[in-house]
Amino acid sequence: MDTVGFNRRKFLQLGSAVAVASAVTPITYGASLFEDDILELSLDKENLRLFSNENPYGPSKKVLDAIIENTNRVNRYASFNTYDTDNLKKMIAKRNNIKEDQVILGHGSFEILCMLTRTFGKEQNSIIVPATTFNVTAGFADRIFDHKVKRILLNQAMNIDLQATKKAVTKDTKLVYICNPNNPTGKALPATQLEAFCKEVASPSCTVAIDEAYIELMNPSDKLDTIKLLRDKFNVLIIRTFSKAYGLAGLRVGYAMGSSETITLLNHEFYNFGGLISNPGVVAAMTALEDTTYIDTYRKKNSEVRAFVEKRLDTFEIKYLKSNTNFILMDVKDAKRFRSELKPFGFAIVPGGGKHYPTWVRISIGTLEQMKIFLKVVGEMNWLNP
Repeated sequence: MDTVGFNRRKFLQLGSAVAVASAVTPITYGASLFEDDILELSLDKENLRLFSNENPYGPSKKVLDAIIENTNRVNRYASFNTYDTDNLKKMIAKRNNIKEDQVILGHGSFEILCMLTRTFGKEQNSIIVPATTFNVTAGFADRIFDHKVKRILLNQAMNIDLQATKKAVTKDTKLVYICNPNNPTGKALPATQLEAFCKEVASPSCTVAIDEAYIELMNPSDKLDTIKLLRDKFNVLIIRTFSKAYGLAGLRVGYAMGSSETITLLNHEFYNFGGLISNPGVVAAMTALEDTTYIDTYRKKNSEVRAFVEKRLDTFEIKYLKSNTNFILMDVKDAKRFRSELKPFGFAIVPGGGKHYPTWVRISIGTLEQMKIFLKVVGEMNWLNP
């Protein structure tokens, strides 16, 4: 790394100073002044990890207060209380105008994605997934059933190829998995295209599972109303999580909404246990759903910081994909070297692009202060210039 004009000790001292300030001070992004209760976390080594796509601000103050107020129930299972799994399912169902038996909870969305494998992946080629995506369902199928699922390459624009996916569907296909926005690309499918795909492919014998882990971060006007597809009786399964936008990754609460028949199938694999969710997780999830202004605030903050990062990447002439999420996929030419040169400054990242895009890395969007420091380091990597 070329360190001419770059004093590492001073740089790290700058990071420490920013950490102290950011721990107590609400911040301004662009032209927006947010007078809310979201405070930035300190820039210690752990919080410089830019690989898990976590919400760097944590949950809202209302959620934190509710968790603290209910700590006296941690000796009980998450049932038979105002804050219990049944009431969380009822709240999700009411919010989306569906029936309670159309909702299933999970230990994060990860558990639900594993359920999909056990439910639909028992036969060869019964599951279709994008070749570059969040690989839990396909990877789990490879491991527990010892066979490969169908993986469809992204198209030249690095979008999920709906046409190729549709052509791959046969009478043996039980599940088509679509992550939208996709992880790790951050790209979202046009609503009209995804809607047409679901209406054509979803059938009584084939479920289209739409993983919407990052859906809250999309511009609302760009999103497909997948719940309407469900209410209109199309066989779609909508998977969501409280881990990302809601800032509850450590509490592991996810859920899915589908037809009563599909939810029954998933529950069968789940042994009807009701979800491996903790009491604090249920309290946090229910309170988060009621705190309707928080998501809008975080979406706006994330969008402004992401735009700041994109502008700097343009200045550096580094290729990246426009994102609808709280992460960016970027081509750094040598992912191993890039990661190595970030490590001394406390930044931890993952390659992100998989075997089809080995020079790409996925960068989570942290706070403005974190991203300024990250971009300062990247700007000193002269070998990245075209």
